[in-house]
Amino acid sequence: MNSIYTAEQVRAFEENSFIKEGDDLRAMMEAAKQSVEILNKDFSTSEFLILCGPGNNGGDGYFIGIGLSKLKKQVKFIDVLSHVKKSPLCEHAFKAAQDFDFIDAKTLKDISSKTVIVDAIFGIGGRIDLGSELKEILSGCNRFESKIAIDVPTGINSNTGEISPACFNADKTITFIGYKLGQRINEGKNYCGKLILKDLGLSMNENVSPTVKELSFDDIKTNIPKRVENSHKGNHGKLLIIAGDEGFGGAGIMSSESGLKTGTGLVRLLTRKSHISASLARNPEVMVSGADNAQDIEANLEWPDAIVAGPGMFENFWSEQILYKLLLSLADNDTPALLDAGALRLLRHKAFSKINLHSETVLTPHPGEAAEMLKVTAEEIQKNRIKSAKQLQKKYGCIIVLKGNGTIICNKNDVYLCSSGGPELAVAGSGDILSGVIGSLIAQGLTPFDAAKTGVVIHALAGEEFAKDVGKIGLAAGELIPYIRKFLN
Repeated sequence: MNSIYTAEQVRAFEENSFIKEGDDLRAMMEAAKQSVEILNKDFSTSEFLILCGPGNNGGDGYFIGIGLSKLKKQVKFIDVLSHVKKSPLCEHAFKAAQDFDFIDAKTLKDISSKTVIVDAIFGIGGRIDLGSELKEILSGCNRFESKIAIDVPTGINSNTGEISPACFNADKTITFIGYKLGQRINEGKNYCGKLILKDLGLSMNENVSPTVKELSFDDIKTNIPKRVENSHKGNHGKLLIIAGDEGFGGAGIMSSESGLKTGTGLVRLLTRKSHISASLARNPEVMVSGADNAQDIEANLEWPDAIVAGPGMFENFWSEQILYKLLLSLADNDTPALLDAGALRLLRHKAFSKINLHSETVLTPHPGEAAEMLKVTAEEIQKNRIKSAKQLQKKYGCIIVLKGNGTIICNKNDVYLCSSGGPELAVAGSGDILSGVIGSLIAQGLTPFDAAKTGVVIHALAGEEFAKDVGKIGLAAGELIPYIRKFLN
């Protein structure tokens, strides 16, 4: 599990680590040494161009160039923003590199694209409000075949992953001390390329609690339910899916199929009566019942170990009365529930705001639904996804799964990031499948928070496997289920 930090956390840890005079210089020299080792190993070419800013990241760049020259590499520097006063460490490194070849940024276009270009402009101090001089330089950088960033590519916000219109698009980023948030979320993840962490022997992950913990399959595989030889269907949970208003029957069918094929012993679907025949034709193993009014669901609410509600629901009388009846019932018992899709949009209505949701309820909005729940724009949600997830958690008091590129899972105390998965998952029904998986895991005995983390990771990895086998285009959401089932087994 990777520990992810804010830029402020890394800076504070650095400052606290450099107690003795000269420690900061020694750390810079060590960062340069380790970077040189990577660059020398990865590139047989003898030509490097290093862009050095006025801060400590620029100092890293100068020392990297000096180290490469000792290995008989041809090194050129560009003193980016030369009119800005340099930090003491950068000034020290700059003077050490005075005898090297410095070129003007205007001649960047004349450098061979085969040259390895190294971005050491801002690093952790990266920002997106770049001036015209930097924008022009960065626009010229991206024609190079090999692009390496030192710590954080220039043009990325180190905390949010936002990028400038002109951003250094690294193939590889050598980062120091700890992973930064902006490297793992939003467009920042894509512009960092392959990340290589060098902690410089400071062991930040052993001394500082991360802002976010990044999940992998290894982190959740022990959560996957195990089966004993003499088990029967009653040992594996009962899942109730309430979904599928008129014209949206497929959502409930997909969620129930997902729950069924990910291990739940018994799955019941309550949907509009017009969808019963389609559900039986697709999945005769699912117990499907018609519920055309709130009274139709009452007899079913004491049966399940977990409930999923919302797929295929929207703002009309059926969805509203069904959800209202469900939430009143949940307020009086401890049955864990997941609310998705249409149910989330209904929560913002005044009638629903008076019902307190249990803290173990899972809410799974995509950015558009999250925007409606917080009464902001989807762009604001995406601008800082971690902040948005925390705001949702605080407002509703529930477990939040903020879906999207870099899904965020959080409760009151912890924030997790799943950076697996890609654009192949951006299809209709993908969220319905995820809801069924998480609901299934809850029904089989996982805590809602563990089920959310586990379901999100497996769902994302299933998308990646599809992309490997077929490609990123053309996934039908139901095709995820066989891949998910493989991970569970």
